[in-house]
Amino acid sequence: LLASRAIAKAVEDEARSKKISHEKAQQNAIALMEEIAANFSYEMIRLTDRILGFTWNRLYQGINVHNAERVRQLAHDGHELVYVPCHRSHMDYLLLSYVLYHQGLVPPHIAAGINLNFWPAGPIFRRLGAFFIRRTFKGNKLYSTVFREYLGELFSRGYSVEYFVEGGRSRTGRLLDPKTGTLSMTIQAMLRGGTRPITLIP
Repeated sequence: LLASRAIAKAVEDEARSKKISHEKAQQNAIALMEEIAANFSYEMIRLTDRILGFTWNRLYQGINVHNAERVRQLAHDGHELVYVPCHRSHMDYLLLSYVLYHQGLVPPHIAAGINLNFWPAGPIFRRLGAFFIRRTFKGNKLYSTVFREYLGELFSRGYSVEYFVEGGRSRTGRLLDPKTGTLSMTIQAMLRGGTRPITLIP
C-alpha cells in the first residue's frame, strides 16, 4: 500500500500539515494500516466453522438458504462481491460467513467497528477476515486515504467484502438509516481502474 500514489501524497500532506518528518508521517501511515488490516486465516475459519456448527444446532431448527447458486455464478463469472446485510445482532456476520463457507464460497473480509479491536477478540476477528474501521474519518485525510486504498486493494486482489450500510448494529431490531461512506469508497475503488464488475448483494 505504501507504493500507492494516493498514500504517498497523503503522507507528504501529513508531514507538511503537522510539521513532522517524512519518516514520521510514513510511520503514521504504517500504524494505520496495521490498525485496519485483516489477517485472514483458513485454519481459524475451519476451527470457527466447527464451533458455529455446534452452536447453530442448539440455537436453530435449521437454516434456509436461498439464491446461493446465483451468488456462486457471479463469483464464477469474475464479479467482485460486496455483501451489504442489515445489522440487527452479532449473529449476522457469523451466520453469513458460515453459510457462504458451506456453499463453497470464500467468506468475505468484514468491516468491523474499531470498538471490537480489543484483546483477545481483535486478533481472532482479524484472522476471521475482519478489518477495522473508525466511526468517523472527519478531519483525518491520512486515515481516510489509507482506508480507501486498503479497500481498493481487497477488490483488486479479488476478495469479497462485507459491510453494514447502517453503519452499526441496530439496538431496537429496526432498520437504521443507511450511511453511505463505505459505499462511496466502494464506488471510488471501482472507478479507479478496476476491470471486474462489482455486485452488491443485500
